[in-house]
Amino acid sequence: MANVWTLVIVLSVINESNIVNAGFTTTKIGPQPIWNSTHTDKLRQDLLLNYDKFARPAQHYNVTKVRFGLTIRHIELNEFKSSLVVHTWIRLAWKDEKLKWNSSNYGGLTTLNLADHEIWQPDIFLYNSATSTAITHYGNIHCVVHNQGDVLWVPPSQFSVLCSLNLKYWPFDTQHCEMIFGSWTYAGDQIDIDLIENKTKLDLLIANSEWEIVKTSISKTFKYYPCCPDPYPEVSVRIILNRISPSYKALIITPAFVIIILILTNFWLPPQSGEKIILIGCTALIICLFMLYFTQKIPAMGTHTPLIVLFYSSSLYVVAFSLITSVVVIWLSRTKHSSPLPWVIKQPLTGTFGKLLGLNTYIQQSSLTSHRVTAEEMRDHQVTDFEENNSGDEHHIIRSSNKMPIQQDWILFAAAIDRLSFCFFCFLFIILTIVYSV
Repeated sequence: MANVWTLVIVLSVINESNIVNAGFTTTKIGPQPIWNSTHTDKLRQDLLLNYDKFARPAQHYNVTKVRFGLTIRHIELNEFKSSLVVHTWIRLAWKDEKLKWNSSNYGGLTTLNLADHEIWQPDIFLYNSATSTAITHYGNIHCVVHNQGDVLWVPPSQFSVLCSLNLKYWPFDTQHCEMIFGSWTYAGDQIDIDLIENKTKLDLLIANSEWEIVKTSISKTFKYYPCCPDPYPEVSVRIILNRISPSYKALIITPAFVIIILILTNFWLPPQSGEKIILIGCTALIICLFMLYFTQKIPAMGTHTPLIVLFYSSSLYVVAFSLITSVVVIWLSRTKHSSPLPWVIKQPLTGTFGKLLGLNTYIQQSSLTSHRVTAEEMRDHQVTDFEENNSGDEHHIIRSSNKMPIQQDWILFAAAIDRLSFCFFCFLFIILTIVYSV
């Protein structure tokens, strides 16, 4: 037995001498002293040496309570994508049983800052996110860990949430959007979400120039899925937005009243005036330009068409009908008519009904022309009794003179059509205003 031990000692000495001769050096295995090390360095080494950041820091039968809070910094609403971008500060707090230490062993150190990728974090995500390719919503911000295992994480976040928009009352619309947060993989028996502050209104740090947050609320609910018997806790953040629209009143509402005035003014121009067509054409062009403007500002939605768009579209139809009316009026007033205006039509126009329509000027012109031609006819008939040789020329003068009261009567009828159209379109615009403003 002694010979065996002697042989082992000799072989070990030979191996050490060979290693030294070969140029290799031995190193001592174990933690080496760190110069200028602090209590924080020692604490980090002790906490994170065998720390598994992928394992929930609690027993499988225990629940990890995650407290949730949110502060809204800024909002941006995109009508074409039906999405709301919310810039926030998320507050998440939980207890990590593996991050506890005795502060007296580390120089009284009670808090420690750790990177977010070094420790376990709850997988709280936005369920109705509009960006499915980017699951990570949070910024890379350190966590604050206390010696009792309490972890606080306040990362800046940007959420793009899908929002069902209703643009019926654009640009005086109010939108309702909702953000739903919850754990992506853990059920309620493993991770439970509580609210840090039970308040109905969230803080807004930076106001938006186009949208005003009218009301915000945050609440907790439970949802059951067919796959799993355990409930999944969810946090719902509801935001009600109201569009700030003073500029839209000047850009859209005021021109709408101007368009109405232009259409109605057309019926007060003289019946023979060709400028009626020019005025109607300019009005139609203005409406078409506004319709093109709406296509740039409002997405084409199949369910909720803005009322202001329907109003401008209806106004374009009104312009088309007023154009037809003006063409008829100009044709009646400019065409040389050989037959007189029917008595059934002329009698009301020259009476009280015509005066109510504001046709006094045209009635006076028609009566003056009729009296003047009657006197000329009487004088011409007296002349024909004495001069039978010139009877052909006198009858030609009489026939040409008879056309003057006939033409004035048709002008009176054309002016009456204009006045009746004015009353009809005034009533029509009142109806359209009531319908599209409710």
